[in-house]
Amino acid sequence: MRTMFLVAAALGTAFAAGCAPADKTPAGGEPPATDATVAPAEAKIGGDAPSPVPAFKGGGEHFSIDIQSVGKGDHKTELVWGSGSYKASGNLRYNGPVMDAPSTLIVLSGELTLPEGARPATVEIKREECTDDADRKHMHSVQVHVEGVEAEMRGCGDLAQY
Repeated sequence: MRTMFLVAAALGTAFAAGCAPADKTPAGGEPPATDATVAPAEAKIGGDAPSPVPAFKGGGEHFSIDIQSVGKGDHKTELVWGSGSYKASGNLRYNGPVMDAPSTLIVLSGELTLPEGARPATVEIKREECTDDADRKHMHSVQVHVEGVEAEMRGCGDLAQY
């Protein structure tokens, strides 16, 4: 029994010595600039929800939308509707899952700039099979709403796959 206690104590001491922080101050007296084993503070996610939309292309009758992630939940967005007569661009943001909504729903919101000025906009992307007007199957449906724009924008699209 005493042998087991001594082995456990020796292992505990060896483990503690292996876990103790080493003095990393070189002989010159200055600590090293960085430690490759420690992630920089800016690499932490913090309050930003990582976006499930790296890129998305979609559209429907008389409209198309192109969304590209620019990082930290922000997305550059281009919208064309009215068979190319109207265009809007701007930034949309992913703010995390919508409370009480199905997990298949992704919502991006923000502002798109029209010739008349910036308008609030919402894009809903839902993971569900969708067939477009040309009978092509897509993995997502999309619905776009821009305040003050009466055109109905519902269609299909695909997220980028990595």
